[in-house]
Amino acid sequence: MNSKSLNDDYFIKNAIMCWLHHYPNHKWTGIYEELAKRDSYVTQSQSEVVSKPVPKRQSRGRSTSKPKPTES
Repeated sequence: MNSKSLNDDYFIKNAIMCWLHHYPNHKWTGIYEELAKRDSYVTQSQSEVVSKPVPKRQSRGRSTSKPKPTES
């Protein structure tokens, strides 16, 4: 098995086939059998989702105001 076959579609199809193996008489078997016939499950844009970088928060730092004088 080469690394080219190990993509999202490979793992999704494997999960579907495992489900069918373990639950052959389930009420959803027909749906899973239809899914097993497909060769592709995710589109190119879904499989290569690139997250946007989150901007760094500005630190608050210490307050620069002078402390209030106490009344004596």
